Amino acid sequence: MRRLTILAAVVLVAAALPVSAGKIGFVDAERAAESIDEGKVKLAELQAWQAPRQAQLDRLRAEVLSLRDQLIEQEGTATAEKIAEIERNQVRVMREFEDARRSYERELETRKNQALDDISRKIREIGIEIAKANDFDAVFLVGAQPMVYIAESADLTDQIIRTYNQRFPVTNR
Repeated sequence: MRRLTILAAVVLVAAALPVSAGKIGFVDAERAAESIDEGKVKLAELQAWQAPRQAQLDRLRAEVLSLRDQLIEQEGTATAEKIAEIERNQVRVMREFEDARRSYERELETRKNQALDDISRKIREIGIEIAKANDFDAVFLVGAQPMVYIAESADLTDQIIRTYNQRFPVTNR
């Protein structure tokens, strides 16, 4: 009996949805942030910051692997002192690598958040303006919920990108 009551309630709610749904829009905020001119500039700046740090991590990773290979090569022939020295160097470089990796990841996350916070706020403001101007009842972020289908007319992302680039033009820095 309880299953029948629950099923009846679900059917009633589902039947009522189209009547009360209203106009709904969607925004792919990630695509918008990557596509607007300011977002492209900030991503390029982030990549320029990343390059030397990534090179340092690659160098340390190669050094760890080299010491590992050296240890394998010398395992049966080198003295115990030489093996211990290689192991100490390997541990030292592995720690240096892990410290550098953790520091890099923390700083990268901080820089990404700083770059995207202002852009996200502006995208939200423009999304609200467009939604109000076009009588939308609700606007959802595409990545936040799994979607089966979104009509092109309900996707506000391109309109937000155009408006953002007009309102916040990128000047040469």
